[in-house]
Amino acid sequence: MIHHLTASTKPSSTTRTPGGSGLCLAVRWVFPGTAMTTLRGARVVGRDPGCDTVLAGDEISRRHAEFCAEGPVSSVRDLDSRNGLFVNGQRREHAELAGGDVIRCGEWVGVVGAIAHDDPGFGEIVPGWYGGAALHRAAEIGRRVAQSELPVVVQGETGTGKEGMARAIHAWSRRTGPLVPVNCAAIPERLAEAELFGYRKGAFTGAEKPGTGLLRAAHNGTLLLDEVLELPPLVQPKLLRFLEQKEVLGLGETVPVSCDVRVIAASQEPLGDAVARGAFRADLRARLEGVIIELVPLRSRREDVVPLFLEFLGTHARHVPPAVEAKVAEALCLYDWPLNVRELALLTRGLLEIHASEPLLRRTHLPERITCRPSAQAPSPSAVASPPKRAWRRVDDRSEFEALVEALRAHHGSVTQACATLGMARNRAYRLLATQADFSLDALRRPRLDR
Repeated sequence: MIHHLTASTKPSSTTRTPGGSGLCLAVRWVFPGTAMTTLRGARVVGRDPGCDTVLAGDEISRRHAEFCAEGPVSSVRDLDSRNGLFVNGQRREHAELAGGDVIRCGEWVGVVGAIAHDDPGFGEIVPGWYGGAALHRAAEIGRRVAQSELPVVVQGETGTGKEGMARAIHAWSRRTGPLVPVNCAAIPERLAEAELFGYRKGAFTGAEKPGTGLLRAAHNGTLLLDEVLELPPLVQPKLLRFLEQKEVLGLGETVPVSCDVRVIAASQEPLGDAVARGAFRADLRARLEGVIIELVPLRSRREDVVPLFLEFLGTHARHVPPAVEAKVAEALCLYDWPLNVRELALLTRGLLEIHASEPLLRRTHLPERITCRPSAQAPSPSAVASPPKRAWRRVDDRSEFEALVEALRAHHGSVTQACATLGMARNRAYRLLATQADFSLDALRRPRLDR
């Protein structure tokens, strides 16, 4: 319940040194402070100064728990602590551990995971964009290619930070032009060519004056094609021609114009999968995939959840942010976050709006979908050293619908504002709402009488 408790780890022969190599399994303590317990040999945690990892706090015992590693097997046992040992939300006397497990000792919450000797920890990658080791590794690829002319594809589930990655690459590129983001799913098919390439006056009904187009608007800068797989088929060959010749020919125009634009495409699934089912051109894929950067989902980097949550609390709180109960941190780490960081940010804003007067955020304040989900199943220890193979997929309709409803509540029924918050196309939002016969958008728009 206290934000600024201190922790320390005593140096010993079992601690990974900066000169080492490879990965080791460790508990990264993420709440209410930060510390590390390397799972090599036997390590005791508690508030006693003689413990290997010292965790200060009123709810943690002097010698709270012992972590042991024998060969490939790591485990933890309770040392008769006053408040118990919890593994993945369940009180345990003893448990084997694997990557992704969530530990709670007193008011301290930690996540088991593979730690590199040069692990950067959680921090700000570029202004306003935060993440831990997994996001830093992906960002480093972007940094290395930022000043090249290579096109980039950023792959990841919805809400994993694809636009954040694009903004980081643009910032590192030192290009003098702007970053121009475009959601390909939100452009009407009949207007897609005009929106991207521009048009001359009179090129079509309603074109009362010429239009520059998004490509020319991004001259000397970067064009982000978000949801690139939604790009209409008739526009794909024209985009391919631009990538090959760096020239733009607007609707009704006869002379192409040179245009220096770096293109970044973002997608929830590999472009190759869309090519295989005939939904995307193979030659366009070949032109876009100069470099592929994959962003792992939030459930695969649980150690980032609480630091992100606390960062969002500090950013969005009108005054001093409320304190946080340890059970809140534990529940957030155990939830699977189908809509990733975007869902976490929206949840934080909702908690601040609803419980603004509360001095302490409690587990009972969290939505039922977070507190009533089964504990997360961790991968086997053998899967810890290398990231699990990810199945890229679109988020199921139910998860998107629930996130949309939360956004609509936060914005009093405004579909436009809710879609802007989620990065969702309006037509997609209305399709989701149409599938729920018992949902009333008007009910959210009615003024509340108790205000």
